[in-house]
Amino acid sequence: MSFFAPLAGPLWKQLEDYGLDPKPIFEKAGVDPECIYDANARIPEKSFSSLFQLSLEASHDPFFGLRTEKYFRPAHLGALGFAWLASTTIRTAFERMSRYSKFFSAVLNVTLHEEADNFYICFSSARPSQYENVREDSQLAMTMKCCRVIAGERFRAARVTFRQKEPPDTSYYFEFFRCPLEFEAAETSMVIPVELADMRLTGSNDELANLNEHIVVKYLAHAEKTDVVNRVKAGIIDGLGSGDVTETLIAEKLHMTPRNLHRKLAKEDTSFKHLLNEVRQDLAHQYIHDRTMTLTEISFMLGFSEVSSFSRAYKSWTGKPPSEVRQSASGKL
Repeated sequence: MSFFAPLAGPLWKQLEDYGLDPKPIFEKAGVDPECIYDANARIPEKSFSSLFQLSLEASHDPFFGLRTEKYFRPAHLGALGFAWLASTTIRTAFERMSRYSKFFSAVLNVTLHEEADNFYICFSSARPSQYENVREDSQLAMTMKCCRVIAGERFRAARVTFRQKEPPDTSYYFEFFRCPLEFEAAETSMVIPVELADMRLTGSNDELANLNEHIVVKYLAHAEKTDVVNRVKAGIIDGLGSGDVTETLIAEKLHMTPRNLHRKLAKEDTSFKHLLNEVRQDLAHQYIHDRTMTLTEISFMLGFSEVSSFSRAYKSWTGKPPSEVRQSASGKL
């Protein structure tokens, strides 16, 4: 498990603003300071957690988590951050964050749902932390920062909820979030009115967003080469365009027999067919909004021999045929 290395960049700047020398803190955590400039680098989860803990302890700041947003920019999320900046609406931005949260954090889960007139973004972690309340502050503050970057400084959520107990001093919380806050809630979440979540953003650029999203998909597939699931996904992505995507061919590329590959994937509770479908769905979601590509081109890019085969598959994934989705997207322009 690992984190996207540039995400440590805001911590470096934050430590400097406290008048501290970040270098020995990074080195004590086992993090190479140079990695914050490398968009291909990852930091092991244990080292990143240690860095966060050491930085917090050195700061002596009770609002350390909230203040992280001051130094954070969407660009610290790499291609996913640029896709966020170009998203059509806040909803589509969060859909990207939810789908590709593993790009920047191996332990963060982002789930979305809608109730009545509200759009809910919920955060949970696969790993407990001694400083859970500080991590929660940081997650919500940086998320709010991302929203204000694309929707404007006046952006306000309908409500923000925290699992932690209410701190003795909540003044900075209300000053920053500028909306109703709930502590000791069932989940960590941000609630946004549906009307605001679906409002068209003036800085959106579908082509740029989809281009960066494609980079994220390829990055995730190639990031963890020791992980057989990602190795298979990488092979699928590399072979889709040429049509060289069968379990036998992928197994050969990974220097193992099809039977051995099947067994290894079964241990991960998945299969070649499932991963092929997953990759195709991710890429189809991007391609369908790229108006420079015809449905025929998309079909072949995804390894389908006929448009009709792609249309059936797409409808099974989304409940709608690709032509209807593309027409609907065009109508929103």
